[in-house]
Amino acid sequence: MTAWRVRAVLLPDGSEVEERWVSAGGWSEVPVGDAQDLPGRLALGGLVDAHSHVSFASGHAGPIALDRHGAEANLDRYAEDGVVLIRDAGGDPRIVLALPTVSPGRPRMVAAGRHLAPHGMYFEAVHLPAEPGEVVDVALAELAAGATWVKLVADFPPAAARAASPMAVAEPTYPLDVVADLVSAVHAAGGRIAAHVTTPVVTDLVRIGIDSVEHGPALDEETITAMAVMGTAWTPTLCALLSSSPDAPVERRRLVAERRERLSQLLPIAVRQGVPVLTGSDVVGSVPREVALLVRCGLEPADALRAATTSATRFLRLGAAVAPAAVVTYNADPRDDPEVLTQPAAVVIDGVRVR
Repeated sequence: MTAWRVRAVLLPDGSEVEERWVSAGGWSEVPVGDAQDLPGRLALGGLVDAHSHVSFASGHAGPIALDRHGAEANLDRYAEDGVVLIRDAGGDPRIVLALPTVSPGRPRMVAAGRHLAPHGMYFEAVHLPAEPGEVVDVALAELAAGATWVKLVADFPPAAARAASPMAVAEPTYPLDVVADLVSAVHAAGGRIAAHVTTPVVTDLVRIGIDSVEHGPALDEETITAMAVMGTAWTPTLCALLSSSPDAPVERRRLVAERRERLSQLLPIAVRQGVPVLTGSDVVGSVPREVALLVRCGLEPADALRAATTSATRFLRLGAAVAPAAVVTYNADPRDDPEVLTQPAAVVIDGVRVR
């Protein structure tokens, strides 16, 4: 079994050079004979993508489905970028639930299975509908098949509205009593619920007891306070929420500007109150870019880095069976410049060096 010696400042909180040994069995302060030296002056236990879609790629009109080969290629790309743990926030269960949880040299993964939304209330190219009367049974079947999370699409623009306008307004997908039954059933079965939500219905969802808010541009201070009390996490997916282009419609550019201003107020409040803020690339971004956007939206660089590392692993409650034995090193400090995260000096996942 190959072991690696690391002499580096340990991120996200370290300031002095320390020495550690890393192998497939984990980190150790006890020297390991014949260990190979890793390059890099700073090190962390790897990045976490808490809102990924391994079985999707970005298309012109929304996500497009990948086969297993494409999903595995995504995992290899994540690994080279230093991502060692993924929460797949919705995808093709025939792929994401069939991928091995542990595959040395690739990120470990916890998965949510399919997106739960009724007909016409999610991207048709990657959606198998679940109507209100069946959604609880569908969710429990996903958990029985190996999912540890359930992905609720709590609001979305209806298909007819999307066909008429690229700026269609999202509407709730299920009655709140159905959502309450879903949350209760999933929790009773040992699962957790991540909710896609972009409208003020987020306040009701937090009250009902979802485990994490995905996106959440309509959050307010009162709801954030409730999240802190209940332990609800927030994955803002800034790469997706703030995406625009110079030739985007005026309405889109205005929306992005409003979101940026609002999120720049709310994200620091969330961190101060103890809400677990997590990084998630969605289909369009990356964890390093997400960290950079968190900093631009008012987080201290160390807090933004925690969102991509320790805060995420702590919230996901990963035991030794899932948390990877990994190390990613850098030649400069990403707390000074998040761009450093795009250039790891070395990446080791479960004893396999992939970079």
